[in-house]
Amino acid sequence: MPNKSYHHGDLKAELIRTGLKLLDQEGYEAFSLRKVAKACNVSQTAPYRHFKNKDELIIAIAMEAMGAFNECLQKAVDQHPDNPKKQLTEMGIAYIHFFVENPEYLRLLFLSDMRYKMNEYFCAHPEYFQNDHPFQTFFQTIERYKAAVPSSNQSLGKAELMLFSWGLVHGISILIANKEIPLEGDYLSMVRKIVESEKFLD
Repeated sequence: MPNKSYHHGDLKAELIRTGLKLLDQEGYEAFSLRKVAKACNVSQTAPYRHFKNKDELIIAIAMEAMGAFNECLQKAVDQHPDNPKKQLTEMGIAYIHFFVENPEYLRLLFLSDMRYKMNEYFCAHPEYFQNDHPFQTFFQTIERYKAAVPSSNQSLGKAELMLFSWGLVHGISILIANKEIPLEGDYLSMVRKIVESEKFLD
């Protein structure tokens, strides 16, 4: 079978897209640049023009996932610039929707053994995200909400609200993405009803 013809930049993007699928299917130990090259229908040496080893490709895959995740959250926030409560609820719904529709990202970032390696790398290289880290977007939205609500009306402190709201949407994401519970119909309508009815948002 003839090799596909890629522009230089296109091959890197294809290696990341295909690498994500293979990584999700095979796990870290069985994953290799050789297998990614074969799946992309390019020579075994082609990936080494962009990545020196499989760990470097995995980091690139993780950065792609984190970037897409953050873009999703930030878009939800930006739709309601003057309403911190609405920012928080819409971001929670967007969080769930993103991982239900992209379960391979959920498994990579939160449920795989590779998350420890990725966390170590990102802690050592904070410059890769700066203001574009999804969890920073999440925490900043919490802070805006807390600042906008009078302290006399707040039932939870900032740390408690972070833990509760993150735990809520993350738990729902895992249950739905992993099909742990049977759901019929529009799951997003159900999710919206749950998130918008939470009493911890005064």
